[in-house]
Amino acid sequence: MKITIDGQVIQVNPSDKNIVDVADRAKIGIPAVCYRAQERKGCCKACVIEIDGELKFACATAPEDGMEIVLNRDDLAALRKTRLLDYKNGIESSNPCACDCSCSSDCCG
Repeated sequence: MKITIDGQVIQVNPSDKNIVDVADRAKIGIPAVCYRAQERKGCCKACVIEIDGELKFACATAPEDGMEIVLNRDDLAALRKTRLLDYKNGIESSNPCACDCSCSSDCCG
């Protein structure tokens, strides 16, 4: 099984649970603070990517064969930056994962 991230074709390993795992192995940086801190997936909202025109969380999206992922685009980078700042502010207020989303694409926007 293979996926494409910003034009780079990457072989998916059976151990890759989500897009973050695939990207990490390929040395492609996707911020996924809550995932790496083993908090509720998607709560930092920083790992937003685009798949087929829809915004998704990379930490909560399983790889599928032929998937085309957009990561490096100005609007997505700006959105990730805003979300990382919001998450940082949440940490400072002792409530970094105050959102009530379930990691679906409708929560990403």
